[in-house]
Amino acid sequence: MNVNLHNITNNFQDVQLVSLSTWRRASEIFPRDRHGPYVVLQEGYDPDDFKMRPDEFILGRSGRWLALGWFYRLPVPERRAEFVFGTVAEVMQMMGNLSSKVIMFDRTGIDEEAQPPDEKDQMMQAIEAGKKG
Repeated sequence: MNVNLHNITNNFQDVQLVSLSTWRRASEIFPRDRHGPYVVLQEGYDPDDFKMRPDEFILGRSGRWLALGWFYRLPVPERRAEFVFGTVAEVMQMMGNLSSKVIMFDRTGIDEEAQPPDEKDQMMQAIEAGKKG
């Protein structure tokens, strides 16, 4: 993890756009640009976490952030619907409409007992590959 972490922000300069082009189901996302689909990630602290535990977060279409570990507990169709963007233009438009205040995802309804995926989770593999470049 980065040693220069801070509370996550809605500033596009603080996020990492990660291509999921290696994901086996990438072709199912439409519209999709040449390097898409994408997820938007950011390392830092949940602004509501007074213990300031570092984590990775993923941005949803709703403009809300969710810790990546919780994201992986969601069923793949829910992950796709909320967190996967087909084009960079989609990401830029959504981020351009965000307020300066970070809003965290309400984890109500996410199965706390659900096991994080194993290394065979194809979306997780694509995210990890995309983060490396």
